[in-house]
Amino acid sequence: VPNRLLNHLLKDLPEGVVAPSAWLSERGISPQLVHKYVASGWLTALAHGTYARHAASPVDWQGVVLALQRLAQQPIHVGGLSALNLHGLAHYLPLGGESRIHLWNHGRALTRLPAWVSAISLSEQFVFHRQQLFVPAIAGEGLAHLPTRVRDWTVTASSPERAILEVLSLVGDTPPSFTHAAELFEGLSALRPTLVQQLLEGCTSIKVKRLFLFLTTRQDAPWSRKVKINRVTLGQGKRQVTRGGRLDVRFSITVPEPFSATRR
Repeated sequence: VPNRLLNHLLKDLPEGVVAPSAWLSERGISPQLVHKYVASGWLTALAHGTYARHAASPVDWQGVVLALQRLAQQPIHVGGLSALNLHGLAHYLPLGGESRIHLWNHGRALTRLPAWVSAISLSEQFVFHRQQLFVPAIAGEGLAHLPTRVRDWTVTASSPERAILEVLSLVGDTPPSFTHAAELFEGLSALRPTLVQQLLEGCTSIKVKRLFLFLTTRQDAPWSRKVKINRVTLGQGKRQVTRGGRLDVRFSITVPEPFSATRR
């Protein structure tokens, strides 16, 4: 039986993916057997009850995310700026790549990532966003499955349509700046209007919807002409997006001075 368990483990756990102890236990691998696998060189102990296949290359952030998504079955995805980066649509990334990986919740309300995530030594830092940006009926819409370096495994990440809405939800509080977000938006020339419409109608943030529509008026891309604004609930009253900005009358949001006069 131990040999059969080991064979199944080597088949189901690719190199570079973190194995939480709970996942090993579910597969009938006892702590004593885990210890034996570590001593024999099949597994490497990482931190806080996590392990990985013994390999020449250390575990990277994708190996952690794949463990969360595929092994721990957590309803999280790579989102916002990190998702745009995976799609090749991010701007001004440092030469060393991203230092912060943005993870978003798209299922049941998670208050935090499992403790073992922060215990693993990585060059990147995970930023977890608990905010439910969409109504439950479309919580899983607008997600893409992108290739990784691990076998045929894919990582779940926001589509560009969903990712830019996640980016816009952070404008005014944390990076990215309004200007950076607007530049990212300008690079999205091929969004799918049907998905944009669905996400806008199901978005729970009035600020995000107004800001998105404001930016569409500056871009005049073919896809943006197909978005039906009258079907999107935009709420009442003003919303402050940037401090000291100028009020855009149409969408009742404050925007930086240079943007208030450049709408097409």
